[in-house]
Amino acid sequence: MDVGKSIIATTFRASVSRLRNSAPLICLGLVLSILVGCGSDQAWMHESGSAASVPANKNLAFERYASESRENIEAVINKIHFNGNKSPFIGGYSAREVAAMRGPFQIPLDSRKLCLDQKQGAGKGFLLVHGLTDSPYLLKNMADSLSAAYPCALIRAVLLPGHGTVPGDTLSMKYQDWMAITDYGVRSLQAMDNIEDIYLVGFSTGTALAIKHLKEGSSSAKIKGLVLLSTALKASSDFAWLTNYLKVFKNWLNENIERDAVRYSSFSTNAGSQFYQLTKGMIDEKYQVDIPVFMALSADDATINPSAARDFYCQYVSSKRKLMFWYKGFDEQKQAQCDGVVEVEKAPLAQSFNGIDYNFANYAHTGISGSPADEHYGVSGVYRDCKAYEKKEDGSQWDLCVKDSADKVFAEKNVANMSDILKGGMWRRGTFNKDYEELSQAVICFVDQSCDLAKFAE
Repeated sequence: MDVGKSIIATTFRASVSRLRNSAPLICLGLVLSILVGCGSDQAWMHESGSAASVPANKNLAFERYASESRENIEAVINKIHFNGNKSPFIGGYSAREVAAMRGPFQIPLDSRKLCLDQKQGAGKGFLLVHGLTDSPYLLKNMADSLSAAYPCALIRAVLLPGHGTVPGDTLSMKYQDWMAITDYGVRSLQAMDNIEDIYLVGFSTGTALAIKHLKEGSSSAKIKGLVLLSTALKASSDFAWLTNYLKVFKNWLNENIERDAVRYSSFSTNAGSQFYQLTKGMIDEKYQVDIPVFMALSADDATINPSAARDFYCQYVSSKRKLMFWYKGFDEQKQAQCDGVVEVEKAPLAQSFNGIDYNFANYAHTGISGSPADEHYGVSGVYRDCKAYEKKEDGSQWDLCVKDSADKVFAEKNVANMSDILKGGMWRRGTFNKDYEELSQAVICFVDQSCDLAKFAE
């Protein structure tokens, strides 16, 4: 999800401040036409006609929902992205592989074969909810970690309507449908007699959906805790409200080549609008959470407002069992102080993983939930987020960015202009968390009521 930088181009600020209270919307449209330009005519920028949706049958078996969703994604990807041609995705993935990465999933595949050992997680159910323009893959590493620690638990990940197929399907999606699919996933676990404790695990927009469900969903029965990664309760930009009006005039805030097999690279105005509407007014006591909460987010997060999330944690999480990993970076503004906040210091730029040397400047919004070992997004993964260089000159900078060398830096967007960090090299937006192992162990401890969270604050 990326609401901030796209909305507040420097040349746009002065016009927006005057337009906010006085100028008619038609003027805003003219300004946008000049600043944003014409829309793309690429096939994936149009609605597919087969967007992911909420099951019409509220009691549809989750396994069937997941398999039908993947079949639909595969059909759309084949038709629009492949159309008889070779794979357009970095890594050369097939349409079926893309569908498997983007689609909803369940661990184990057959919920009837759950083991019964409570020491290995029997009775626990996890619902994973991904973020805006993302897919369930953004929580796949966490799912695997939870499954390894609790092999008798049931783990399910839903796909937000409008996601998984093509970016064009975000043009008409509604946040109410995201809430509905979250509700469907929760109810699928609540209906099972052998599931006693449910944990909602959200990434980015999925964190707001988890809280919203707890407070406004059809039922909070059995929900024992929330795991909120890259907690998104407010956009990074104070102008996010404008997306409600911008979408009347412009379909896209960012248009990029769709090369990532996991998530969309382009960002629609409606996507920003739906996120704003979902999270509007959430930093408020009416969303106070009295069950255990675990949070992890970056102080340098360029997509959401991390200070707002920390304020929420300190003011409106009332449970005594709570923990926050606050990954420090270059942003040194004063933050809310309260119990349970573990401030993770920024490490040296030079890092190593399994004998592979790399540079890591700070923690990006997009990488908090990812393992360095991930085959797609990790240290040696096939995909590099180099969109910052995609539209420059003849594309040669993008080509250089995706190639491994000693001068590339994994980082959040604020590093782009830090010459003392880059030292003539290039940056890639972070797609993994160098401290993922500690994060996953903290989450595993969090869902074990007998585990002492204080050890992570030492």
